[in-house]
Amino acid sequence: MDPDVQQLIGLVARWYWQLILPAGTILAGVMIAYGGIIYSTSAGEPTKVGKGKEFIFGAITGLILLLTAALIIRAIIT
Repeated sequence: MDPDVQQLIGLVARWYWQLILPAGTILAGVMIAYGGIIYSTSAGEPTKVGKGKEFIFGAITGLILLLTAALIIRAIIT
C-alpha cells in the first residue's frame, strides 16, 4: 500500500478514536437523557411521549452507527 494512503488512514483513525467516538458517545448519552426527561415529564400527552421516544430511538440508532463505523475502521487498519 502507498505510504501516503497509510498515513491518511492513520490520521482518520486517530481523529475517529480520539475525537469523533468520544464526542458522539457523550452526545448520544445526553440525547438519551433529554429524551428520557421529555418522556417522563409528558404526563401521558401523546405528542410529548412520541417526541421523547423519538429522541431516545434516534440517539440509540446514532450510537449503533458510530460503533459500526468503529468496527469498520478497525477492520481497515488491521
